[in-house]
Amino acid sequence: MGVIIEVIPGSRAARAGLRAGMKIVQVNEMEIRDIISWKQALAFPSMQIAAEVAGARRTYLVRHRSGEDIGVVFATATLDELHTCENNCLFCFVKQMPPGQRQSLYVKDDDYRLSLVYGSFVTLTNIPEEEWRRLLQEGISPIYVSVHSTNPKLRVEIMGNPRAAMIMEQVRELVAHGISVHVQLVLIPGTNDGAELERSIADLVALHPGVDSIAVVPVGLTGHRQGLPELNRFNKDSAREVLLRLEKFRVRARRKFGRTLVYAADEFYVLAETDFPRSSSYDDFPQLENGVGISRLFRDDFLRTLAAVGQRRRPESPVLWVTGMASAICLQRLQHEINARHQVFVDVLTVPNLLFGGGVTVTGLLGGRDIALALSMAQIFPRTRVLIPDITLREGKFLDDTTFLELQSSFPELILAVCRTTGEDLVKLTLGLKE
Repeated sequence: MGVIIEVIPGSRAARAGLRAGMKIVQVNEMEIRDIISWKQALAFPSMQIAAEVAGARRTYLVRHRSGEDIGVVFATATLDELHTCENNCLFCFVKQMPPGQRQSLYVKDDDYRLSLVYGSFVTLTNIPEEEWRRLLQEGISPIYVSVHSTNPKLRVEIMGNPRAAMIMEQVRELVAHGISVHVQLVLIPGTNDGAELERSIADLVALHPGVDSIAVVPVGLTGHRQGLPELNRFNKDSAREVLLRLEKFRVRARRKFGRTLVYAADEFYVLAETDFPRSSSYDDFPQLENGVGISRLFRDDFLRTLAAVGQRRRPESPVLWVTGMASAICLQRLQHEINARHQVFVDVLTVPNLLFGGGVTVTGLLGGRDIALALSMAQIFPRTRVLIPDITLREGKFLDDTTFLELQSSFPELILAVCRTTGEDLVKLTLGLKE
């Protein structure tokens, strides 16, 4: 049963009469249990929606294109109670969160329904038998699974949960029921890399095409690990070793399956100080949201858009690109490309992540106060256009609850703008081709 907290003005739901505060109970006499049943209901082009408000039930008719969102926002992502994590992982990111942030950042979600609907990675250790049967019987695909290791004993050690040992039986059962599985292996140096990494990949590749992609990601360690196990970070040499081990499997997979199948997160290439693979080696970019191939896609998009710009442009003001440390080298190379082709002065502002500290370098985890500090310390010409990546914001707020409007008001002499994180948008906003 989903409680509506907002109906988008002018949407089909609004025109049908649905309002905030109503509870959606059924659609076409199908019970709405959670987000999965709601997504299934959206497949009906004609929806007879039974909703309750103040104890009374009414029916509302919504006609729309099959699968199209009708404009309702529910109180929870799953429509019911969220399944939380029951593991005690060595590298749990929530346990490494700095204090004093908004409460939602401290929720350890591990809900297979969010994996099916939104692509979130889950561990499969907390699914009751009844829901596991439902998952298999309905065959809703794909699902994204954090495996980390196919060695049962080692996975239990990493995740602190005896149920973690069942992973290969679970993956095999998913594949047998026609469910496509995307896997991530979060690597800890000296724990599940080396020979253990090769074992895990070999086990998973053997289940292709059911296992549709395998991403290898370096462990994320913040500066807030007091009382937590001591773990090592990857460096240039250890990152290069991982890439060398992966390349053997990538070459074999391309020969055998016609696709790469095994992918390293972009951060490994940054740490190893080596170029990203060609776009073709990422196939259809199956794990873009996991930081796999996003830098290559961004660079190609940027250069393609830049080449399509006809006459030389001369924007009225200099431009500053804001980025985290992981993306700095990539953006600095693109900065030289655009400065050479157009009469524009572009600079890159690399922002250290003081909010999380440690080895956190990705742009999406920058806080507003860290960006403000970097801007205040830099020598910036007045009226410079400062482009803030949209991945640092959610509903106008940074992770530390600083708002974009507050950041703007702190620097009235600058022109701050939010830029979608695509190469095309960065080129067009930089050259004044798009507002």
